[in-house]
Amino acid sequence: MKELNFESGLVTYSLNGKCEVTFNPTDSNFVERLYSAFEELDKKQEGYKAQVEKMANKREVFDFARERDAEMRGIIDGLFGVPVSDVLFGDMNVYAVAAGLPAWCNLMLAVMDEIDSTYTREQKSTNPRIAKYTAKYQKYHK
Repeated sequence: MKELNFESGLVTYSLNGKCEVTFNPTDSNFVERLYSAFEELDKKQEGYKAQVEKMANKREVFDFARERDAEMRGIIDGLFGVPVSDVLFGDMNVYAVAAGLPAWCNLMLAVMDEIDSTYTREQKSTNPRIAKYTAKYQKYHK
């Protein structure tokens, strides 16, 4: 039996050299899940700040932070369809700040940047490739 192989656009990425995720950066379904996850994480971040400001008891703050951290990790793992949070963040809370942003946000922005650059690159190569094939097969439709 003959087999046809085609490019699916799936790319495997190493996240900080600790784990791998695979997705097509131009897949609108993945991009939609990414933006939905980002919005949900951002809302939880805002809610976290507001709630922590109201808490006087440090033990309450730590318990709440641990609870929210687990929720955030679940959202991140759900986005990629594989558990990545424990490997990526270890025992660090995803609210921990690095380079001025929470760690979860740095991850999401890295993925968004990859999507933007890949989409731009793919768009540039799509039109010439389609033109090549439409010109080739246009002669049969005369």
